[in-house]
Amino acid sequence: MRDELISNEIIRLFAKEIFRFADFWFDHYYTQGINASILKAHPEYVNNYRSRIVMTVTNGLHAVSGGSYSQLDYYNLGKAEAQNGFSEAEALENRESFETAMEAFLIKRKAEGDLKASNQEIAYYLEELKAFHDQIMPFILQGYKNA
Repeated sequence: MRDELISNEIIRLFAKEIFRFADFWFDHYYTQGINASILKAHPEYVNNYRSRIVMTVTNGLHAVSGGSYSQLDYYNLGKAEAQNGFSEAEALENRESFETAMEAFLIKRKAEGDLKASNQEIAYYLEELKAFHDQIMPFILQGYKNA
């Protein structure tokens, strides 16, 4: 990850709208790309996972902004997903859907006038997010293997 700073506008947006993004991703992307039978079999997982989404976005934003992150938290995320019946392939799909949802959410909020970041700032944030995901995916996948 590079030394440039993440846009304060993006940080402010997520400080205010982290729950809105969590619902946006969960409703429009997450539940569309995974095995619906797992969600039907584990309705409690839907409620539990929303808070995990918020935690994941918060930790990711902190890490992408130059802060630290807990490898153990991401390992435990993978382990919990595996214990709830999700596969490693679905973990990779979740990553892709998260990144797609993040881009769509930022573009949507910019178009609505709620994000004053430039297209270049958004692109930089998305690049850094993907680089961060490259770092954490091995921990998530290790959690799957050890579940």
